[in-house]
Amino acid sequence: MSFILFAILGALQASPQIRVEPDGPDAWRLTLTAEDETDPLRLAERLRPRAAELCGAAGYHFGRYTFDLEQTVAKGSTEVKNGALTVVQNVVCGPAAPVVEPAAAPVLSEADATALNPRLTALSDSYFTALDQGRYAEAFAMVAETMTGGATLEGWAARARIQRDKIGATNAREIGRLTWYSNPPGAPPGHYGAVDYVAAHALQDECGYLIWYRPTSDAELLLIRQETTLLPHDMDEALRATMRQAHCIIL
Repeated sequence: MSFILFAILGALQASPQIRVEPDGPDAWRLTLTAEDETDPLRLAERLRPRAAELCGAAGYHFGRYTFDLEQTVAKGSTEVKNGALTVVQNVVCGPAAPVVEPAAAPVLSEADATALNPRLTALSDSYFTALDQGRYAEAFAMVAETMTGGATLEGWAARARIQRDKIGATNAREIGRLTWYSNPPGAPPGHYGAVDYVAAHALQDECGYLIWYRPTSDAELLLIRQETTLLPHDMDEALRATMRQAHCIIL
């Protein structure tokens, strides 16, 4: 059995595109990077032949996934340039278990949202501070598995260090608009807190947002998504206004 497992791994790891890692009994983690695609769901479709090869007659189903899309804005331009897209997809051999839809969370009133905003700001500040100071275990503990894709702390921290090297030390950061959503369509029921922010780093500036989530009113808020756009330092006011409209609300 061990020989067969190593043979499968050897054949698949030889692919220059798809990285294959065991992820428990009858489970795998597939990683694919491409520069000709910006949609993570479409890129994940390219993993299906590998998943079928891994699981054979047992069949397979896709579990959680994460993605990372590099986006930059060139000096003097308002166009966001997409770089490499990386998708990390969990694959489980066998049929998927029946999905039981959870109950909707109570809809947040305006007063409820206002009362939650200090917590949302504090969580975001703590997350950013932990990243800035290299305390990756603390930041990792605030992130849901839906965002990490089941990655280990070591793997997640390595990606965070690469991002830090790309943007440099943080000189300033501003948390701006806070927005709450209750049971949005097409997403698991619960409360979603969106945090728009901008930051000035030594090498590049950044605008983006965080999404925090809790399935019920008494659950802990965890980070499920972070989107960023990297910007040149010396944007003029006209370019800044255009970017504010297109990408960075609080720029």
